[in-house]
Amino acid sequence: MIVHISQRISQEGAPHRVDVTFPKTAPRGKTLGSTSRENITALFPIHHLADASSEGLAILYRGRIIEANRPLLSCVGTDLQNVPSIRDILPGALKTPPDNSYHPGVLRTLEGRSFQVEFRLTPLRRNDLDCLALAVTFPPCLSASRSLSPESVTGLGGREEFEKAVSAFLGNGTTRQPAGILLHANINRFRTINERYGTRIADNVLSEIGQRLRAFLTEECIVARLGSDDFGIFCPFPYEHPDQATRWAQIVRDIFHTTLSINGHRIHLTASIGCCLIPFDTYRFETACHYAELALNEARRLQSPDWISFTPLMQADVHHRSELEHDLQRALETNQFFLEFQPLICLRTNRIECVEALLRWQHPTRGVISPNEFIPIAEESGLIVSIGRWVLLEACAQVSRLPSHVRVAVNISAVQFLHDDMYAAVIQTLFQTGLAAERLELELTESIFLEAVQRNLETMSKIRALGVKIVMDDFGIGFSSLNYLRSFPFDRIKIDRSFIRDMLNDPQAQSIVSAIMTLGHAMSMEVIAEGVETAAQLDMLRHTSCSTAQGFLMGRPAPLANLSAYPGMTDTPVISGQNSSP
Repeated sequence: MIVHISQRISQEGAPHRVDVTFPKTAPRGKTLGSTSRENITALFPIHHLADASSEGLAILYRGRIIEANRPLLSCVGTDLQNVPSIRDILPGALKTPPDNSYHPGVLRTLEGRSFQVEFRLTPLRRNDLDCLALAVTFPPCLSASRSLSPESVTGLGGREEFEKAVSAFLGNGTTRQPAGILLHANINRFRTINERYGTRIADNVLSEIGQRLRAFLTEECIVARLGSDDFGIFCPFPYEHPDQATRWAQIVRDIFHTTLSINGHRIHLTASIGCCLIPFDTYRFETACHYAELALNEARRLQSPDWISFTPLMQADVHHRSELEHDLQRALETNQFFLEFQPLICLRTNRIECVEALLRWQHPTRGVISPNEFIPIAEESGLIVSIGRWVLLEACAQVSRLPSHVRVAVNISAVQFLHDDMYAAVIQTLFQTGLAAERLELELTESIFLEAVQRNLETMSKIRALGVKIVMDDFGIGFSSLNYLRSFPFDRIKIDRSFIRDMLNDPQAQSIVSAIMTLGHAMSMEVIAEGVETAAQLDMLRHTSCSTAQGFLMGRPAPLANLSAYPGMTDTPVISGQNSSP
């Protein structure tokens, strides 16, 4: 939920009051008086901005800490789910007036340590819900002892030490003799580990990685923690034997791709790794760092299980992507985006029951650009949030003018879901367009579960409680599809088009399609077949429990106006097997 906070001071110098504005719609069946910690937390998400604060920050409701930033949780030595009451960690705090003035106090950690701190309380009020905002100023000694710098957690050097050591090894850059591989590794989904297990477990993971790096690499190698979950590794080798770079890359990959057992938890780790060779790719250390970063970005984009080596094409790709990012920023402002819609046909009634909104970009000089090309750039740059909101609003606005039995399906990027307030976005869109919640479907892929799993599940549940349908897209191609069906009661699952394409000639694909149909029926989820292109495919689907089909056979994506004459858009049934594309 987006929180707008403003502080006002009266002319008489009265205490500050923080006003918090929320959407008026609450989850169904919930009252503020009986709100759980998790639901209240959803109303006060301060962690996105507050983790960077040097103060410990928290929001209190009835003496409970319902939200806190990382510095405070790390200092106390716990996570949000297990944080003690404020009376246990800051005795007497609730007896002080909430006047936004600093007061002395004693902060107690779970390790039994106590520190003199200063804290202040500020009233938070929303209608009849009274809360308190807490800010704790740590003493310098505590800040230093709780620092999450690379040296204190992993025992490795930091960025500055790494740069000096590698530069010293390479000399002044004029000789061709010094050689080595520079690797930049980033732990995948480390944020999820931090949120799921808490900061202490996450720090233990980093510590274990530090130990593995020191154990499996030789003394000649230079290793450092460059940031929160980033590591730099330089492994020298004789100039005459650049083939040794592969061996070092394999060792580094195996260091990060492992399963750790920490405090009874088995944590599976992988990492994205980019590398470049010195002096074969470049003589200069600064340029080598840039090249390794480009290779790392490519590894992230490809979700590669192996390392990615720098190639000159990456530099050209960066320039191309930079130009597209700049053009994307203007695309929304100048109305370059438009939507096309593809019909979904109910196999029982032969009527169009839903249309899927598909984003298109009419570039002024390059023509129509494929979403596969610009969506990843929008996600990396953060523009996907504003673009995604436009798509949601425009799709609902157009479909609101169609017959009431026609729904609209909108694809939601996992990046947008993570960084936007999707619950508020859906409520605002439905209010502005007048579309009934039951006529909106959100299509999500498995990547929605890669980060902030619990928070995303809570958001999905709140959206579903409005009446909006939640659909799992591309079902069957991920590693954990079945597990995700257990985690959330999806309304519909969409079989990936690859199975539909191959089911006529591949018995295994046909068996998978049949199994998904049975699974969907058993779990009371409707099943949609995507990518139906031939009459034979449609005929086979009609002999299963598949409820809905989508594909070029029923209609190609087109402006909504072009679909008005399609059979099924009114009460006229669609003719089985007829390709009615415009």
